[in-house]
Amino acid sequence: MGYLSCFTRLFLTLFNGVTITICLVFTGIGVVMIILPDISVLDHLIGASTVMTKLKDTLTATGLGTEDQYSGLSLSTAFYDVGLMLAASCVFIMIIALFGCCGGCCKLKCALLTYIAVSCFFLVLELIVVIIVYGDEDLVIKSIKELVLLSIASYKGLAGQNIQSLGWNFVMVKYKCCGLNDYKDFLSSNWTRSVTTSGTTYTLKTPIACCDPLPTSGDLTCATTTSEPNTALTGCFDTVWDTSFGNDTFIAFGYCIGFGIQLILIAAAIIVFMEAKKKNRIATEREERKHRRMANNAVVEPLPEKPGISNNPFEDHLPDKPNAHVYM
Repeated sequence: MGYLSCFTRLFLTLFNGVTITICLVFTGIGVVMIILPDISVLDHLIGASTVMTKLKDTLTATGLGTEDQYSGLSLSTAFYDVGLMLAASCVFIMIIALFGCCGGCCKLKCALLTYIAVSCFFLVLELIVVIIVYGDEDLVIKSIKELVLLSIASYKGLAGQNIQSLGWNFVMVKYKCCGLNDYKDFLSSNWTRSVTTSGTTYTLKTPIACCDPLPTSGDLTCATTTSEPNTALTGCFDTVWDTSFGNDTFIAFGYCIGFGIQLILIAAAIIVFMEAKKKNRIATEREERKHRRMANNAVVEPLPEKPGISNNPFEDHLPDKPNAHVYM
């Protein structure tokens, strides 16, 4: 049990220490996304420079804008809430990991109990979420789509200078798709459908960002049709979902690894807690035995007698004896 306890303490301390370090990094990223969106942290993380270059080249080639059209805009701004959730989640995980680290390192029973209780709670919560998501996937997807569709109402086109337009243009170019479900999603938005460039007026049926490939001149014919060369009928939601969560085997493997690590951490914390509890009980028993031995070995000294007082209770009441004389 001693070697097992030592190993589990080491594992618990190191794993939670690494978790704290990683959370510190992602908390910093989240804080930067919130406070300094102009630094474009998210742009670098998702490799947005290539897509942004394509959008700027299309703006200048079609004559609809300049390279500075998107100046002052950053994808990080569109993901302000994501940065806030990232920072808050990492801080919370970091606090829990701190309990585990302190409990494993110093055998603090209170910290270990807190770590075990919170970890068990979130493990059960994760299992419930996974069951709901994959048990009724259509309901979850429908709820997500309803939230995302709200942003399409603010779409202004390729030259739109709001974050919703930039975000949708980026997604449609990067994933070669159009709208959430298809091009019909943009019928509810107030974007400019009549565009004049190079002396020709085009009535657009789809956003220019739905063209594949993007136009390299003032010819916008690709956006006046819903067939090839166009991604009008390819929804972005299904494309992004399949790219991110389409591999069920990989996702299931990831879930198993995650749940397995959490179970191992909970088991390690329980082992360390039981060992700490056992040592405290042994130490208490030793202390009690020590006190009992000291009590048994103690010598009780008699109280000192008061001077002039005899131990005979009747002595004070007897008459004084006469002096003895010897008569010859």
